[in-house]
Amino acid sequence: MVVPRQTLARWVIGCAGLLQPLHNLTRDILLDCSLLHMDETVVQVLKEKDKAPTSNSYMWVQTGGPPDKPVALYDYDRSRSAAVPIRLLEGYKGYLMTDGYDGYNALERGGDIIRLACWAHVPVR
Repeated sequence: MVVPRQTLARWVIGCAGLLQPLHNLTRDILLDCSLLHMDETVVQVLKEKDKAPTSNSYMWVQTGGPPDKPVALYDYDRSRSAAVPIRLLEGYKGYLMTDGYDGYNALERGGDIIRLACWAHVPVR
């Protein structure tokens, strides 16, 4: 069975719209926690408007949640700039464990977020 690309795209877009309330609820649960973990990883998207196929995009992963109900949320963005974690964690107050990437530094400026270092990213000397 061959399904045209446009049909698949329409299905994915339709599902995304239907699942948006679940995404919003998951984010609310995540932002209610006192400790979050966050990291970004490279994703290469071959066909993206106004972007070269060899350029990088990023998947931003946030984990937290109640101890008995962990939550993981994945957000795609074309950028790795500090504006992305600022937007994703808007309104959050608590501790944030990250790697040493400087893009997270701006989150500490308001005083609501205290950044913690991730031991998995600490260099061994």
